[in-house]
Amino acid sequence: MKIDKKRLTFFVVSCMIIFLIELQANGKLGLDAVEGFNRDLKNYNAKLQIFDRDSKKIASFKIATARTEEEKMYGLMNLDKLPKDHGMLFFFRETQVVMMWMKNTKIPLDIIFIDADNEIASIAENTKPYSLDLISSQREIKYALEINAGLVKELGIEVRQKVQILN
Repeated sequence: MKIDKKRLTFFVVSCMIIFLIELQANGKLGLDAVEGFNRDLKNYNAKLQIFDRDSKKIASFKIATARTEEEKMYGLMNLDKLPKDHGMLFFFRETQVVMMWMKNTKIPLDIIFIDADNEIASIAENTKPYSLDLISSQREIKYALEINAGLVKELGIEVRQKVQILN
């Protein structure tokens, strides 16, 4: 059976266009729906606490949770300022080594990488705004917390400390 390459190409391209139109119509493509997500303080409605090795609470943050791919892609981009006690927590479906960047992020951040046991696995301090350099979690993680730069040092946050996420 001989397949007409032109017809096959037309069919494949048509299917792709229909698929992309459907994604756009369902809000699954593009960042329009999440553009204001990081600016609306009502979205910072969960809480994350960090405990030292003696189980003493050393930090508490009001967090917005980035669960969808669009929310994770947008993160804290284009945000002019973040209240000191606020942050954004990125959820990953599976434990994995994560690479992040600071594209279109106006403010310097500390990024705290958290493993599946709710323990701090690694920390990237004072990340550079707008940088396209990749920031690695270095170990497999389940979550990444972005907070204002300097807070890791100021609050004494360290690797192997425990984290509790409250809704």
